[in-house]
Amino acid sequence: MQRFFIDPKYIDGNDVSFPEDIEKQIRKVLRLESSDALVVLDNTGMTYLVELEVKRGQAIKGVIVAKEPGRAEPCVGLRLCFSLSRKEKLEWIFQKCTEIGVTVFQPFISSRSIVQDIDSFESKRERYSSITKEAAEQSMRSVMPVILPVVSYEALVAEKTDGLKIIPWEETATVERMKAETFCFKEGKEPSEIRVLIGPEGGFSREEVDQAEEYGYHQVSLGDSILRMETACIVATALIRHLCETC
Repeated sequence: MQRFFIDPKYIDGNDVSFPEDIEKQIRKVLRLESSDALVVLDNTGMTYLVELEVKRGQAIKGVIVAKEPGRAEPCVGLRLCFSLSRKEKLEWIFQKCTEIGVTVFQPFISSRSIVQDIDSFESKRERYSSITKEAAEQSMRSVMPVILPVVSYEALVAEKTDGLKIIPWEETATVERMKAETFCFKEGKEPSEIRVLIGPEGGFSREEVDQAEEYGYHQVSLGDSILRMETACIVATALIRHLCETC
């Protein structure tokens, strides 16, 4: 069944209206008719089963016939920190890592980042938000991930957090591969968030890795292969989510 995130302002009691872009998709792409149903999400974790009223020349209306909590997010958040790069690579990261379960995206600029212009990212924020929204709908998530503003690498690693912080690096010994033990937390002792720090296409410098370690990041290896930046984002987040679930 089709799922749509909408702003809670479109939900009034049991009545639902739709923004123009979703209404167009319902009418002209999906070709839904009166009495057809879809799922509406308000990004708070609730899901609503909505029956449609579709009339020619009138705005589409919906009536909530059932509501319940949606699929719960993992108890430990996953913040993916990644270097700015070209648009097509970032789109891939936002889409695939939303599907895997990233809860917060944190872009940054480091010494070797291919893109150093914050404005170039902000000008495409609406596009990136749309990609994460559609990926969250497709993967049946009930809450969309957050996209934070771009920060400098120095500000990022220095930010205080009590969560687990890891930094995959191609020069880290492969014996330091991520292990389930790293993500098996005692009951009641789970961190609120795991941060994984992925470097740019040229990798992190030794100085940047040392700096991250000074602020509590732990080096890990993603294996023998040298991965592209966008691949490393996907592999790291998939491994973390898998290892957390195996505990």
